[in-house]
Amino acid sequence: MNALDPTHFRAAMGRTAAGVTVVTTDGEAGRFGVTVSTLCSLSLEPPSVLFCIHRESRALPYLIANDVFAANILAADQHRVADSFAGLIPEWREDRFQAGTWDRRITGAPLLHGALCRFDCRIASVFDFGSHRIVAGEVLDVETGSGEPLIYSDRAYRRLHAA
Repeated sequence: MNALDPTHFRAAMGRTAAGVTVVTTDGEAGRFGVTVSTLCSLSLEPPSVLFCIHRESRALPYLIANDVFAANILAADQHRVADSFAGLIPEWREDRFQAGTWDRRITGAPLLHGALCRFDCRIASVFDFGSHRIVAGEVLDVETGSGEPLIYSDRAYRRLHAA
């Protein structure tokens, strides 16, 4: 059996569509955030979500040390926030929070105004798989907004269209 070519696998996964989420944290380790496209629900009891993050991500030490995060699901008009937290806006790399307006709820993790959904979470479990760590968080509070989600597929932002 031949090993799967990682480039072919990456290209295939790039064809899928995913919502765009900015995961943020704040606490004793400091404030940080990162754009992810892997947020999904995990459980209703307790309410929980999970996301995947590369083991070498600069955000990971902040997340683990602070033990809390907010998952901000971006609305269709928030692609600039996604770019900022992906490190694609050079002048904002040292303070990615210049993109957007923020507040805090239960955990103290930054929550984005205008996000489609905002989950305020405490880290429940972190485990390794391959090149990534999987972070599961218990949702302590959630808010939903209106509008459409920002979608990422085939290396570009997209909007939903009815079939």
